Amino acid sequence: MLASIICKDISMRPIVVGYDAQSLTGKFQTGLGVYAKNLARILEKHPVSIDLRLLWPQGRKPFNRTLERLVWEQYRLVFEANREEVELIHVPCFSVPIFTRIPKVVTAHDLIVLRHPHLMPPGSRWYFSRWIPYTYKSADHIIAVSNTTKNELVNILGITPDKITVIHHGSNPAFTRTTDPHEINRIRFKYHCPTDFFLMVGNFEPRKNVALAIDAFAAIADLSKQLKLVLVGKHNNYAWEMQKVVKDLRLEEQVLFPGYVPDKELSTLYSVATGFLFPSSAEGFGLPLVEAMATGCPVIASDMKVFHEIGGDALSYVDVNDVDQISGRMLKFLEDKDFSAGYSRIGLARSLDYDWEKAAEKTVKVYQRVLKNRN
Repeated sequence: MLASIICKDISMRPIVVGYDAQSLTGKFQTGLGVYAKNLARILEKHPVSIDLRLLWPQGRKPFNRTLERLVWEQYRLVFEANREEVELIHVPCFSVPIFTRIPKVVTAHDLIVLRHPHLMPPGSRWYFSRWIPYTYKSADHIIAVSNTTKNELVNILGITPDKITVIHHGSNPAFTRTTDPHEINRIRFKYHCPTDFFLMVGNFEPRKNVALAIDAFAAIADLSKQLKLVLVGKHNNYAWEMQKVVKDLRLEEQVLFPGYVPDKELSTLYSVATGFLFPSSAEGFGLPLVEAMATGCPVIASDMKVFHEIGGDALSYVDVNDVDQISGRMLKFLEDKDFSAGYSRIGLARSLDYDWEKAAEKTVKVYQRVLKNRN
């Protein structure tokens, strides 16, 4: 258990960790915030090992501008850490504070912007592609969420492999297979998907290839007017663009945009979906894959190295440059239930590899190693 992994070279009191809580602000967390929230949730359950101090920005509100984030990370965060007398700072997302001698651990999720700079507006592009990688070099240790991310840190940024530890995400316990018929009927009615439907979950942004999924669905939409594509995610400008695409295709009744869906209800949607689509062209981990596998939802995913690392043979891989292949695989899931059920069974077993308790244990070992090296 986490409470038992206390390094002999550190006193038997808990390690006081200052945890950057900026990604926990706001009403909902997605992506990076889900990681930060779940890791903090486990660490707070083990006060014998860790005295976790959440360091909050003023007002606990999300940042609207890059400059606000920079001021927080480089100055206010350090001030709060000193005020709390922490022994170590963990930045679960974003950039590392440079102007402090307090030991620092940072979690690196991906280097997508370095490979695809066009995905960000100019101000954010500089922050994500220049500033964050620059600050990584001042960290005492880096946690990478996948071997794919670690390899990029080494090969692109030139960071020594010994400075990086790979720790995969866990599976949120909220995501389990729903079998209650009353709950299933309620969710099917609420989200207007009484029969077969395909599901996508995540932020609306170009690299997720939402337009590709819509085109693939359009190729099979005439099979039944009851067949649906459900696109779950917080509405933004790109989501409105996708709604225009759907309108032009005259698929407004079949392609649904429910917005944010609470975890419990999302778990049921996963559980009853015909298949989960994840045709992304760039990811550092792919947490929705784990959520889908944990609920027994069969997955159609892009043929990327990181997805093979996370999903192994539990995913049905497709070429994201081939719309016909994606629509063909969707048709296969619809017509051959034994085929899709095989992926469901393998995915359920594979999801057991992802556990937040184990991730927290490995994270605490990183803290201990950093403090030991500083002493």
